[in-house]
This record gives sequence, C-alpha cells and structure tokens, in this order.
Amino acid sequence: MHKLIIILYKVIKEIRFRIAFMYRQIYIIIIFYLNGIECKSFKCYGKPKLNVSLGGKCQIGRNFKMNNGVHFSNGSVKPCKIFVGKDASLIIGDNLGMSGVLICAKDKIEIGNNVKIGGEAKIVDSNFHSLDPFIRASKEDIQNAKSAPVKICDNAFIGTNSIITKGVTIGENSIIGAGSVVVKNIPPNEIWGGNPAKFIKKLKR
Repeated sequence: MHKLIIILYKVIKEIRFRIAFMYRQIYIIIIFYLNGIECKSFKCYGKPKLNVSLGGKCQIGRNFKMNNGVHFSNGSVKPCKIFVGKDASLIIGDNLGMSGVLICAKDKIEIGNNVKIGGEAKIVDSNFHSLDPFIRASKEDIQNAKSAPVKICDNAFIGTNSIITKGVTIGENSIIGAGSVVVKNIPPNEIWGGNPAKFIKKLKR
C-alpha cells in the first residue's frame, strides 16, 4: 500500500508538470507574439519577464531553452529577464540555453550558436547612467549613458553570476568562469575568470 501511494503521487506530479508545461508554452507563444519576438522553436520552464520596446528587434533561433525560477534551475531563484530598448536589437542563434539570466539591450547584443549562459548571469550593453556626476543628477542622465554592442560568439560558455559589460566580444569556444566581470574582449579558445576577468589558460582542442 505504501509503495502504491508513492507511485500514485509521482504519476499525479508528472501529469501536473506536463499540463503546467503546456500552459507555459502557450503563455510564452502569446508573450513572444505581443512583444514581436521572432523565435523558431523553444522550451520554457517557468515564466520569464520579457519586454521589447517599440522599434526594438528580437530574433531567436532554433532550440531556445530557458529555465526560470528555483523549481526549474539548479542554483537560480530568478526568472530570465529580456529587455530590448527602442531601436535596439537582440539577435540569438540556435541552441541557446540559459537559467535566470538578465539580458538588457540598449544598443545591440548578438549571441551565436550553441551558447550556454549560467544561472543569474547578466549581459548588458549600456552603463545605464552618465559617468558625469552633474549629468547623472539631472533629467538628462539616461539619455547620456554610453552604450556599445556586445557579441558572444559560437560555443561560448558564460559561468553563473557573471557580468558581461558593454562593448565586449567573447570569442568562439571561450569560457567565462563563475562570478566573473568581463570588461574587455576575450579571444577565442581561452578561459578567463575573476573581477575584472583575466586570462587563465588556453583551451586544448
């Protein structure tokens, strides 16, 4: 009897999960459509937060997967957040996987194929505020924030809690260690880590 109860519980749990998954897929299709997001195929666990401004552009390739919240991601308690500003663009290739990640495009962010982005990493292409303290205290603050495109090349791996800042290119196959802050370009086939991120070693092929 005890084993039967356990089996029944697991069956009910699986059925509930599948129903919830189907609901979330429908929800995401609607949210993608309302935000003008083009996506060829995806799997979404949990509910992300998405906002594409008028004039913004967001294109996503095949097999896009995102995990949102503690129930769907190892170590991440937050949902994925994608924000694309007016006249900005976010272009994502095929087979991207991410968990609880923040992506904020004020200019342009381009992510290649087969990229993995760890829990609660952040990718931003703007300072969000002026570096001038007098402008920062004025109403002209946000308009004077500096932005520069970010590019993450094919097969890159961004470790959990890393921050990728404006104007950075991460080369093909390169790995960014957990908790790193990337403030300059990373060549292909290298491992970098730390704050600010520094070269650790070459990748062996």
